[in-house]
Amino acid sequence: MFTKLAQGAMRKTFKQLAPMAAIVFATQANAGLMLDTGNPYASNTPTPGEIGGYTMTDFALTNLGDLGALTTSVTLPSPLSGEIQFKGKATDPNAAAPDLDMMRETADTTGWWVNGEDHNYDIFTTNVNWVELVLPENTRAFSFNVGASFNGWGWMVGFNDGASKHDIYSSFNVSSTNTPGFGVYADNSDGSCGSISSVIIDPSDWGVGNFSINVGECTASVPEPGVLSLLAVGLFGLGLA
Repeated sequence: MFTKLAQGAMRKTFKQLAPMAAIVFATQANAGLMLDTGNPYASNTPTPGEIGGYTMTDFALTNLGDLGALTTSVTLPSPLSGEIQFKGKATDPNAAAPDLDMMRETADTTGWWVNGEDHNYDIFTTNVNWVELVLPENTRAFSFNVGASFNGWGWMVGFNDGASKHDIYSSFNVSSTNTPGFGVYADNSDGSCGSISSVIIDPSDWGVGNFSINVGECTASVPEPGVLSLLAVGLFGLGLA
């Protein structure tokens, strides 16, 4: 749980920065990313066991500790195969990656996280502006919750294979009493073999957790990789509670 001193420091940092956050999903191959029809999942409800026809497996993390505040890259084992790599990412593409000031806290001991899971799983918070989550190879679906110690709103848009107009739009509220969840999956209904490769997130004064994942080989032939598909989430006009 954040200490009052830490919360104060984070609020000060937040006031000095532009109130903006983003999550970006990238896909490979020609399939598009889809939001599960239940998005956003209501606060205080568990993540669904199935997203887009994919059976999900919880990370079920309960090992509280520092992920490595002075490093630019740390890893987190996936419950299926591979690992998630947390990477510090500069907002300026020409700048060096910042230190990854990320902490592991538990959901039930964090005053602003509304936990819908039966267990007190870990969540991940940081002061840096951008963090990239590189997902395991062949990730077909990924879900998570977003929580914050302040009141704010956000929007989510999805772009398929470089299209100029978004395919998906969803707006949501996040606050100390609302911790929505989101599920994203590769739509391979046309026989393609798309996958989610990474997530870019800006969790300044907020956090992400309750990860679930589906990883598996495709049975269909894999087409040549197309233009990256993007799903973006922005948090704008965020105000402190």
